[in-house]
Amino acid sequence: MKSNYSFAKIFALLFGTAFSGLNAQTYCNPSYPNGCSSWRITQVTIPSANFNNSFASGTCTSGRDRTSIVANLTPGSSYTINITTMGWIACAMAIDFNNDGDFNDAGEVLYLPAYLGNTATETYTGTFTIPASTAPGNYRMRIWNRLANSTNGTPADSACGTYQYGTWTDYTANISQQLGTSETARSTAKVYPNPTSDLLNIESENTITSVEIYDFNGRLLKNVSSEKSKKISIKISDLQSGTYTAKLKESKGEQNIKFIKN
Repeated sequence: MKSNYSFAKIFALLFGTAFSGLNAQTYCNPSYPNGCSSWRITQVTIPSANFNNSFASGTCTSGRDRTSIVANLTPGSSYTINITTMGWIACAMAIDFNNDGDFNDAGEVLYLPAYLGNTATETYTGTFTIPASTAPGNYRMRIWNRLANSTNGTPADSACGTYQYGTWTDYTANISQQLGTSETARSTAKVYPNPTSDLLNIESENTITSVEIYDFNGRLLKNVSSEKSKKISIKISDLQSGTYTAKLKESKGEQNIKFIKN
């Protein structure tokens, strides 16, 4: 079985690069054959990243793909994470930094707390750091139950192991550089609000002819023409959370401005 898994992993690495995007990768998942009705994750928060996701009371689904929910994180930064569980079980968190379909590589398990066991419902609080060398992009972030009623798992503590009781859930970690003051200084245009979730307003000293919106991979997502004005508003509610670049084409040249979509 191990040799088959190794072969599958190598196959995924060789051919996975032909496809772009987080969802193109096939992921191994943990299993909880004894169920999750009274043993599960109920809430995950990363306060400094404005990330807060709760699970509806009374619902039980052992596996949840919530990759549509994004945590915006920065290379080299440390974060506090809070994971609330019920049913006398602990938890863990990992990010698949090399996008190979598992969380077994060195440095991918970021939070692996000891079992508390004080009450049936516990909030596990700890810190994790995004490696400074992490390239900008989207990565899968997994949180899963382990220890006590979940048991140690096989393999032990693995994000893809077999446990007893519990749940797991996946999110998207959007890793992007913070907007620096040097980048702001190079731009004469104003962008507001920044961050924004719906409408992006851009004002310039020069007449704006068009604005192109690019993602962190340099892909052109929008090309909006202007009515030869010094101000333009662009609807961006359809974009995923993350950092983007707005290229302003003006009567006196071009300039790039970064902005964050919540």
